[in-house]
Amino acid sequence: MKPLKIEQIAPPVQEQGSFLLKLTVIAAILLFFGSALLPVSSCAAENKPFIPADPVLPLSQIKPGMKAEIRTVLHGTKISRFPATLLGIVPRKTSPKNLVLIRVDDPYVRANGGIAAGMSGSPVYVGGKLVGAIGYGWQFSDNNLGLVTPIEEMVKAFNWPDKIPPFGVSVKIPKEPISADIKPDAKEEKTEEPVSEDVKEEPAPCDFAIEGITSADVTSGDQCPEEDPATDKGTEETEEPNDETVSGDIKTEPTSEDIAKLYDAELVPLGMPILVDGISNRVTEELKKRLGLPLIPLGGASSEGTAAKLNTKPEPGSAIGASLAWGDIQIGGIGTLTALSKEGRFLGFGHPMAGQGAVAYPLTEATILQVIPGMESSFKLGYQGPIIGIITQDRPEAIAGYIGQLAPAISYKVRFNDVDSKKENVKRFQTVADSFAGPVIGSMGMLGIIDDLWARKGEGTAILKYKFYGGNLPNGWERRNIFFSEQDLMGSLLTEFDNLAELFSLNQFQEIRPFGVELDVEITRDARVVFIEKLEIVDKKDSYAPGEKIELEITLRPWRKRSMIKRIPITVPQNAVGFCEILVRGGGIMEPEQESLATGLRAISSLDDLLKELSIKETNNQIVAEIDGPEARDKESKEKPSIEDLLDDRLQSEIRAERIKKGAMVIVDTNYYVEGLLRKMIKIKRSDGKEEAGPTPEEETTMRAQAEALEASGGELEEAPPETGEEGLKLYRIKRHTSR
Repeated sequence: MKPLKIEQIAPPVQEQGSFLLKLTVIAAILLFFGSALLPVSSCAAENKPFIPADPVLPLSQIKPGMKAEIRTVLHGTKISRFPATLLGIVPRKTSPKNLVLIRVDDPYVRANGGIAAGMSGSPVYVGGKLVGAIGYGWQFSDNNLGLVTPIEEMVKAFNWPDKIPPFGVSVKIPKEPISADIKPDAKEEKTEEPVSEDVKEEPAPCDFAIEGITSADVTSGDQCPEEDPATDKGTEETEEPNDETVSGDIKTEPTSEDIAKLYDAELVPLGMPILVDGISNRVTEELKKRLGLPLIPLGGASSEGTAAKLNTKPEPGSAIGASLAWGDIQIGGIGTLTALSKEGRFLGFGHPMAGQGAVAYPLTEATILQVIPGMESSFKLGYQGPIIGIITQDRPEAIAGYIGQLAPAISYKVRFNDVDSKKENVKRFQTVADSFAGPVIGSMGMLGIIDDLWARKGEGTAILKYKFYGGNLPNGWERRNIFFSEQDLMGSLLTEFDNLAELFSLNQFQEIRPFGVELDVEITRDARVVFIEKLEIVDKKDSYAPGEKIELEITLRPWRKRSMIKRIPITVPQNAVGFCEILVRGGGIMEPEQESLATGLRAISSLDDLLKELSIKETNNQIVAEIDGPEARDKESKEKPSIEDLLDDRLQSEIRAERIKKGAMVIVDTNYYVEGLLRKMIKIKRSDGKEEAGPTPEEETTMRAQAEALEASGGELEEAPPETGEEGLKLYRIKRHTSR
């Protein structure tokens, strides 16, 4: 079958608009993978015992000295076979419960690194019967020794329910709450994952049946099979121990010194380190910390890009890969396929990849370049190929899943424009559709692409435009922002990337499925910064009446360029008394907090509310002019103000909309990163036309000092400016962020 290119599987992201309005389940599937998909949910619903296509040698019939055959790929995609010897069984308390000690006998393999990382999952046969898969080895030890995970342990991976995110648009959750006292239907089936298959009160005798053979846990009572007196002696399929070896210097059993060395060494899974390609090395290091996985920036995908081969039929011993991201970036590990069933299920690795339990990772083909010998441990160097299936379980005993199925994904698109070199690039990739790991990989992947394409570290300016789209977001959601750093531009982008991706994927209101992100980046080494240099009031007067319009003249100086003047009108609040403060600042500097949320007076209760609050979040390219000050009490009220009068239960979107409507706040967008903050105090006339005493020059100096202290303290200072003398004035209090 001719491979499908990634453009056929995941077509370039289009303008969403009307497309998302008409999005259906089938369209969502086509958006990510095309129409060639087979249904995954039907496979996931079946929790039948896994029966390998190959005959199985039960753990109870394994004896020290048995001659075995290992099948794995040493170069390219061709499966090689080489001899080995089974040395004994190692019982364990943790999963996998039993491991088989094995020694490689082939001179070529021994001379070229022995059992290597990446061989995990390589099936081991005795007399044509499957014993299990190479799973573990030791660092800084004899690489010719390893541990095999028995097939009876590996099949336990299929005893857990699959949790595959469905394709199509997620169901919209109603806003109206229901009573918490309504009890669920007693007949409803439980879908929780068991803590362990071993803690069942009455375990079925054939929980892990393989052609009539049950788990070693059931048959042997956690004893080594060779110590079981009931072990079958002398079947036709079982080879008797013998002294035949490939080389005279190879002993049948390890010496006491060999065993001592193994106890001193660290037992590790023989999975190849997870390779990363398409993002910068330093972003890879940051991603490594966040995921807690052994990531190595060494390439990991073929130059042809990701493709799909749905009708492929791999064999036990074939090299396979597990992907966390694919497309123009690749993140995944390489191992070996252990066993297949007739219905298309598979087992591999003989140990976990990331230990995440129920997952939905793409399964890929893989190509091996060479086995690289090493002092710590040897490893297979290779790269991943076309997608051939889905991994649904990532358990201590093995990875497991289905051949010919494809996993849902989160889609990303990055348009990169380097203004200085006039180079443009478009990158597309996808990540696993995991609400927790997916956004981390996606946000770091976008940052890593930008860092890799810019190919430098240092000062610069970046203009970013995001678009988040998907199910239940018919019009998408957009945000534009500008960033500048005099030291490391990429570092300044990190917080923005993380926060937005996590807010959408981890919001508590509604799953957004399918989910995609577009990012347009315009980047330059130049400092596209403008400084607020001067603030003046046009036709300044001694005092102003409530409701009067004031014209501000703001002098702005672009970085090392001629200054320019911007005039902004602003209106004195109708209930202002005593004095008012005029503040002109860059967006995000001293931005008002969501005090109603912080004080518990209000909560965001829907996805729409969340998006509304995100939309009014200030950006670094804005000039914000606002006027604020003490407010007059309602004259008809004779009661003194209570604590409730000092608190505002409105969200910032509501407060800002009202202030903009009344002219007390004006926001101007620019193409610069706006830096700086300036303020002025004005006196307010009384309603009878007389001038309020207002602050004296000394008091104004004190207020300025308090404002500067507020800015320096990060917005936590709560002392109010001196009262104006009129009883019943609302307490004038500013509590804002003073830095971005």
